[in-house]
Amino acid sequence: MQKTTLLSFIFILVFSVFGAEFSIAQVCNSEMRVVKNRDSRSATLNDATIFQIEIQNNSSKAQIYTFNSSISDQKCGTPATGLRSASKVDLNVSVRGNNLRSNSLSVAPGATVPIQVEVSVGPNIKFNSWYCIEFSAVSDLCSSKQISKNLKLYVSDGSDN
Repeated sequence: MQKTTLLSFIFILVFSVFGAEFSIAQVCNSEMRVVKNRDSRSATLNDATIFQIEIQNNSSKAQIYTFNSSISDQKCGTPATGLRSASKVDLNVSVRGNNLRSNSLSVAPGATVPIQVEVSVGPNIKFNSWYCIEFSAVSDLCSSKQISKNLKLYVSDGSDN
């Protein structure tokens, strides 16, 4: 009788631990994709560019994603140039989802939602250069894991148009 009770207790304990791990993994199961892998774009001082991105919520619960962007330290540019991004640049990044500009977006369980990341160029930037933008999203249900993409932007002086 005691062996059965002990085995039942161990089984319940193990199942609870692994069940919780599985549940957390399911909540944190999100993806970010750049539509058609177009992660390199160009912009000029008076002509912003838009990156098309999709956020996919693979969990069974609705999640609110908060977006952030920063200049990346990673190598940036075309594979031939391998230029590094500058630490401070005059780029303005905004997000539009569901036809609204917002820093966050709710995504239903199992849904994929398109967003637009608009990048405009400020006057205090070095022209004819590549810049890296790390664009990330963090879910309200899984704040310890972010999803992100590196977006590459070539800023031209606009005289070639």
